[in-house]
Amino acid sequence: MSDGHRRAQTAIQTILRLTNLLMAGKRVAVIGDEPELAARLRAMGAQTLLADPAAALRGHRVLAEDEAVALADLVVGATEAHLPFLRDGAILIPAAPPAGPSGTGEPYGTDGEPPAGPSGTGGGPSGTGGVFAGLPGVRVRDGITGYRLGPGREVFVLDMSC
Repeated sequence: MSDGHRRAQTAIQTILRLTNLLMAGKRVAVIGDEPELAARLRAMGAQTLLADPAAALRGHRVLAEDEAVALADLVVGATEAHLPFLRDGAILIPAAPPAGPSGTGEPYGTDGEPPAGPSGTGGGPSGTGGVFAGLPGVRVRDGITGYRLGPGREVFVLDMSC
């Protein structure tokens, strides 16, 4: 099994375990190069929204990245640049952190510590690193943290390390 297939299967299992969502009918924006994940989500009945024009040949809906994020119920690979476009109630899976000194994918700071997260310590409860730095998050349940982005706009972030 390739790393791409393994990552996709792990991500889907974690999403389903944490949210208990049915993917059928959900609009899912997949940001970045995750063709296996997008294909598996589409096979589960989700409407996949991608920015890659070649994805149209594989049955995905192609939109500009900011448009896809604005329509999506679930955003995989979200970054700080996507925050202004998120709709109320969106569920986010943050982009993977850059590889740390050991190459393990663990985040790191200049002092070897993880970057401060929403709580100011080690990525916070959501493990989002700097994406929501400075915003107070409310733990909804294990692995899910809610953030209020403004009046009437709340998003939920999944901690994929659970």
